[in-house]
Amino acid sequence: MARSRVTLLLALMFLVSWSVRLYNANHYPALRAFDGFGHFTYIWFMADNWRIPLPTSGWSFFHPPLYYWIMASVWTLFDQVDAVKRLNIATSLTATLGLTQAFFTYAITRRYFPGKSHIHLLATGLVLFLPVHLFTAGYLGNESLNAVICSLTLFTTLWVLREPGWQRGLLLGVCLGAAMLTKFTAIAFVAGALGSIGLQTLVRRNWKKGFLTLMAAVSVMVSMSGWFYARNIVQYGDPFKVSRDEFLVRRHENLQTCGKRDLLEYVLFDPLICYRPQWPRGIPLSGELPPGATHSSLRESVWTGVFANAFFDAVGAQVLPMVTHSEEVRRSGQILLTLGLLPTALVLVGILSAAWALLRRGWNDTLVTMLMTFTFMLAIFVQATRTVPMNAAVKATYLTPAAVIFAFWFALGTDRLTSWRRNLLAPLVAWCSVLALVSVVVFTQGVFVARGWLDGAVTSSPVWMNIYGVVYYAAGQRDRARELFEQGAEVNWHLAHENLAAMALEEDRPLEALYQLRSAAKQQPNQSYGIPEDRVTYNTLTKAEYLNTLAVIYDRLGWHEQALASAREAYAIDPTIPEVSYDLAVLTLKSVLRSDGQRDEAALPAALAESRKLLATAFAADSGFYEARALIGTANILEGKCEEGAREIEEALALRGKVHRFYPVNTGQGDIQAAALKRRVHIRELPAEFRPQTPPAYCSL
Repeated sequence: MARSRVTLLLALMFLVSWSVRLYNANHYPALRAFDGFGHFTYIWFMADNWRIPLPTSGWSFFHPPLYYWIMASVWTLFDQVDAVKRLNIATSLTATLGLTQAFFTYAITRRYFPGKSHIHLLATGLVLFLPVHLFTAGYLGNESLNAVICSLTLFTTLWVLREPGWQRGLLLGVCLGAAMLTKFTAIAFVAGALGSIGLQTLVRRNWKKGFLTLMAAVSVMVSMSGWFYARNIVQYGDPFKVSRDEFLVRRHENLQTCGKRDLLEYVLFDPLICYRPQWPRGIPLSGELPPGATHSSLRESVWTGVFANAFFDAVGAQVLPMVTHSEEVRRSGQILLTLGLLPTALVLVGILSAAWALLRRGWNDTLVTMLMTFTFMLAIFVQATRTVPMNAAVKATYLTPAAVIFAFWFALGTDRLTSWRRNLLAPLVAWCSVLALVSVVVFTQGVFVARGWLDGAVTSSPVWMNIYGVVYYAAGQRDRARELFEQGAEVNWHLAHENLAAMALEEDRPLEALYQLRSAAKQQPNQSYGIPEDRVTYNTLTKAEYLNTLAVIYDRLGWHEQALASAREAYAIDPTIPEVSYDLAVLTLKSVLRSDGQRDEAALPAALAESRKLLATAFAADSGFYEARALIGTANILEGKCEEGAREIEEALALRGKVHRFYPVNTGQGDIQAAALKRRVHIRELPAEFRPQTPPAYCSL
């Protein structure tokens, strides 16, 4: 094919794919992505604090920080823009960067298959128009950036292998470091890069260059990303610490349906997925199983799920309605999954061809790197799906970092097929062209298929009204946030009432805050989420948090008896919440103040003893809660232990800005079912004699 024609076709393919990706990035509700609100909360936290949160303190806070640094920079840079548009700008950036995977595919296949432009174009087209790449373009999350950087790492590894040396090793180290600062699964590409260079060194006995290349790459990688994993090891004994063991995540996972993840689920493929494009067929992703439903290794096979979500939105109905609700969507899925069978089969042929070529012809830099990295990636994916056997965890997006490798296998399979039967090339091109066209039609979201469904799914739901209210609040656009919260409150969504209460308290309207929080407390038990035992636990925790907030509101109103009673009830329910212990301590100290401003000296010793115990509990639960330790110093001063108290206050105030709170009070934890503003508040206004900064005058005597 003439070079000018190839260039024109490439330009057209890139332009169409980019247009669809940009359209989706600007029209898809970004927070509907898997863990979308958790990712947003991390971005918000980063933009507010510019520091790395503890991995167990929030839903997605365990991820390495590079993606969130970049997104927080975008969020901050466009601070005058509408909050949703700011998210659209962020997803447009990653959607555009995703095109680089197609560029790397073209460059690699062009070098490996010289003169075979049809293979270069087909492989590049697979990356550009693979449905999962199009319909996830608007997703908020680190998967897309991880895929880009891992693809860059693969491309750089092949470049290094052509001529090893410490200079190229340094550049590879930058790629590896960036990958490890983006997502844990990048370890597969680290192992593939270092392993292939190490094997090449052994095979070719090029000891000096190989050693220097490896040392340069490892040194740069460790210097860039090692600190993050070292922190996890020091604090948790695990470099890859995640938040799955925390209740906020566990209560969601406990409601999900799970597979057995036995051997059969990794070797079987369910052909009926092409007829009923929902995975797993007949089983919901969450909730109770339908009557009579039983486990089936064929129906719940892992690779069926990956295939179904790579070529169609078959896992979770993230961008299209369920096939059981739309005949149009069901037919679209049938067409796409049927068309996807051929490229999938050619990928398998390509893998076998690569293994056979290595056995027959020996070492090949490209094949060894591809096979090694691919094997590590699959091993991590299999281990992850066994560790987290939920059906919802079987997502093709987890394998998008290997998209260039899949495209390379497809190119090998295509080469094998067309070498065997040249006359099959034209039907193959036609087949792939139809697949690309249907992919564009189905997944240019809301234009041709399921028109208006996404808009209705967000605007008609009080859950999403509240979520986007939080986003606008985070952006400082309070009027729009209040409007959305009020819409949610009209249908008595408890979180909307709670957030209106938080805003009223911030704006010093405690009576309004009291009304809204009481409304939230009334509705919350009936609207909680999870299996029965988790709902009981969550409702109990939330009740304690609400009672503590009520104590803060009552204190603001000057209703001291109600404040103390509310704080005591909260403490009786859950004494582990630091704010509860702190507020009860403050209110206990306040209880010794008479109406004339004097202290009840007879009641003071008992109040001090109780408060000291409560404050010690609060500080032990959260070492970043320096106010609790400072108030212990005040208690010492009130007892006449001036030097000890002053030292305690000084040491406590020194923690400010150095030791941070475990619970992210300003942003919340990223749980979509607990999207509340500043749920854990505490009393900030103390009487003058209790303030750590102004100890009683007699202390200086």
